[in-house]
Amino acid sequence: QDTDEGVRWWRQAAEQGHLAAQTGLGGRYLNGRGVERDEAEAFRWYRMAAEQGDEEVLAFMHLSAEQGSMTAQVSLAEMYAEGRGVVRDEMEAVRWRQSVPQAPPLEELIDPEIADLRARAEQDDLAAQVSLGDIYDTGEGIAQDAGEAVRWYRRAAEQGDVAVQVKLGGMYFAGRGVPQDAVEALRWYRLAAKQGDAEAQQVLGVMYTAGQVVAQDAVEAVRWVRRAAEQGDAEAQLTLGGMHAAGLVVARDPGEAARWVRRAAEQGLVEAQVSLGGMYFAGRGVAQDAVEAVAWNRRAVEEGSEEAWGAEQGDAELAWLHREAGQGNAGAQQILGVMYTAGRVVARDEVEATRWYRRAAEQGDVMAQFSLGVAYADGRGVAQDAGEAVAWYRRAAEQGHAVAQFTLGLSYDNGDGVAQNAGEAVVWYRRAAEQGHADARFTLGGMYLDGRGVAQDAAEAVVWYRRAAEQGHADARFTLESMYFDGRGVAWDASEAERLYLLAAKQGDAEAQQVLGVMYTAGQVVAQYAVEAVRWVRRAAEQGDAEAQLTLGVMYAAGRGVAQDEAEAVRWFRRAMAQFSLGDAFAADRGVGQDDVNTHMWLDLAAARSTGELQESVIRSRDTVAQWMTLNQIAEAQRRAREWDTVRPREP
Repeated sequence: QDTDEGVRWWRQAAEQGHLAAQTGLGGRYLNGRGVERDEAEAFRWYRMAAEQGDEEVLAFMHLSAEQGSMTAQVSLAEMYAEGRGVVRDEMEAVRWRQSVPQAPPLEELIDPEIADLRARAEQDDLAAQVSLGDIYDTGEGIAQDAGEAVRWYRRAAEQGDVAVQVKLGGMYFAGRGVPQDAVEALRWYRLAAKQGDAEAQQVLGVMYTAGQVVAQDAVEAVRWVRRAAEQGDAEAQLTLGGMHAAGLVVARDPGEAARWVRRAAEQGLVEAQVSLGGMYFAGRGVAQDAVEAVAWNRRAVEEGSEEAWGAEQGDAELAWLHREAGQGNAGAQQILGVMYTAGRVVARDEVEATRWYRRAAEQGDVMAQFSLGVAYADGRGVAQDAGEAVAWYRRAAEQGHAVAQFTLGLSYDNGDGVAQNAGEAVVWYRRAAEQGHADARFTLGGMYLDGRGVAQDAAEAVVWYRRAAEQGHADARFTLESMYFDGRGVAWDASEAERLYLLAAKQGDAEAQQVLGVMYTAGQVVAQYAVEAVRWVRRAAEQGDAEAQLTLGVMYAAGRGVAQDEAEAVRWFRRAMAQFSLGDAFAADRGVGQDDVNTHMWLDLAAARSTGELQESVIRSRDTVAQWMTLNQIAEAQRRAREWDTVRPREP
């Protein structure tokens, strides 16, 4: 009776948010003390405590989940999906949800918006069906599931969505998400083609040409290909050009063939550009024209084509290219330079490559000028000469070549081949940046941030970092995150900093994972979660990040967020030490960490928790880092280490 009364009072306290009562009640239900054993009820109370920030309970829930408790797994999936008691993390939600097949639908755990999409899709909302199919197809925020994608695409396709019909045809043809079924693929392609979809019309034309699924029918092939070509489909235009060239069903007409191939080439289709170059070379359907032949092949080369002047060209074409180059065709000369550099068709010969680059460069060919600059910079085919490299970079840069502009900026910045001049470096970085060169944008941001060659302006630095980050530049993204975190150049924005770090961390950025782990360890900006800290630091450590390995070693030594394990601590310390000499790394380029104070702190903690040769190595690394620091910085690092030790004392 007393036990029942005690449970009643605990329950009242727990329902009012009393942390100890929630934890105690969870323990009673888990062990059946004073109440009937009920794991679901136990973890309901544990979850309430964890969501209030009880790290020991959260750690226990992780341990229980790892040991196979489905109740704990479902709870963690929901917590990570909702961001309650932990940082919202779709991938963690997915991981725990996948452990329990009978748990609620994953998409509902992760995002209420996805659950809403499903509800609307079930009511035959076309846009919702397409969106849900796309989400499952790409795995955006949920486990990728091609079969589920097909289910929703089919429902949208049955409502007449042409783009989805084409996509569904492709999935049936490839057997993605459904058993491979060419007949079903044909059905969807035909439905879309009849509604005027150019891609579907082109595919149908190819199927009739090859006799895939349908009986080979050249007339039907031409009909569908022509309909797609007339709508502007580049692949169809190239195909139709080939039909006219070969006289397939349509009358053989080289002029008509060239007209269709040109239309495809002008849209940037590399195969068409190569084909049109060959037509000008041979005079098929067009007047023979060496300049045009080289120009179209060169456009293909600029697009990265491995086919332009490839092995299939033959000796006659190669001899013709040499003849044109010998007669002064700069485009032909530049193409030969590329071929000899790469060893494509001809034997690799850097001297011969440089000879052709020079002849083209002296005629003003911008690509050849830059290539010649690179040859001088690297000493490939010529004696290495930084000054000569700069001279050729400049000629290309002045013609608007963005990479040459950026490279010239680097030369001025580093004093390589020219007198060091930060202001001139900024001029060239800016010209390249304004053309969209991502590295130039990132570097220009750094110049504004440091005030090198330009007045210091953190806000302007943010502008350029953001532009580079939007192009996917990893370093720019990371720097932008730190600026939001520090409030440099932008208003301090903790949530934006966390969002950016979390985004980068989820994409596998080890440095972001390490920083996020430290933020959770110290309770910087985000709530202090030792388990979350360990999770992110471990991810970075497993990618080989030395600072993260040291941090993880300290966590194991202190038993913070993980069970204390001196052997595991030493293992991580050794992995960090074995990668390289930390001292050498710092002396070379400060490559271990951008925050010397923080790094010194971790090395100090690592030294206190290791012994023997390992301890000596850590101390040497710490002392090397100290050489780059002021006395105040060293004192601050030591203060942080003492504070860390005070809050997280070592076990005796």
